[in-house]
Amino acid sequence: MYKTAALTACLASLAAALQVPTRRQFGIGVGTAAVVPPALAAGGKVVVVGGAGFVGTEISHLLATQGVKVVSVSRRSAAAQAQKVQYEQFVDFVSLDASKDDLSNVFKGASAVISCVGVAPGQKNQLDGNGAVNERIADAAKKAKVGRLVYISVASAISEGTGKLLFADYVKGKAQAEAAVQRNYGGGSSLIIRPGVISGGGPGLPPPPGVPPVPVDAVARAAVAGALGKKSGVLDGRDEIVRI
Repeated sequence: MYKTAALTACLASLAAALQVPTRRQFGIGVGTAAVVPPALAAGGKVVVVGGAGFVGTEISHLLATQGVKVVSVSRRSAAAQAQKVQYEQFVDFVSLDASKDDLSNVFKGASAVISCVGVAPGQKNQLDGNGAVNERIADAAKKAKVGRLVYISVASAISEGTGKLLFADYVKGKAQAEAAVQRNYGGGSSLIIRPGVISGGGPGLPPPPGVPPVPVDAVARAAVAGALGKKSGVLDGRDEIVRI
């Protein structure tokens, strides 16, 4: 009885810790950066898929402050996205479902695509919601001749540890997505970022044992570095991500 109760508690704790927090729960982690008037980057625009989510809003904000033309893609309406992104006047908002809608037009002319799309452990459709949708994004980006692709995955401490057993579909989906990134872009024109639990500006549940949280602003800095061609390959875990 004790072992069963302990395992149940462990599962619940890990699932809760891996839930991606919302912007309402956490304060913005980027801070008060100076706003640079947006200018078309030499290679074009940067498209942030999942741009209205917790991580996506941080990335869109940071890109905008650096003068990069940003396009945020989300299933939310353009108006709903604008309410979540700081400096929304410097970001274009497109309402699309990346799992089924045509991405060719929004990707056209982009120098980079950043995918923050994913389904957290404990939610429905963890396999396709992490794997198939990101495979579709990677394929569409390559077809549109986008130069670089950045993908937010999950730390190997989770995918090769307890998460492999507790959240099999979640881990399989992330692996499928990473394979699509590598197949289309290789290691030289892509960046795979593998945080464990992503923390923000407020209190939250503790991360799983041995998996230190990564501040959301550090994930955003890494993603922007990947999109702008300053970093390629794989960043696995907190220590590698926060160095960027």
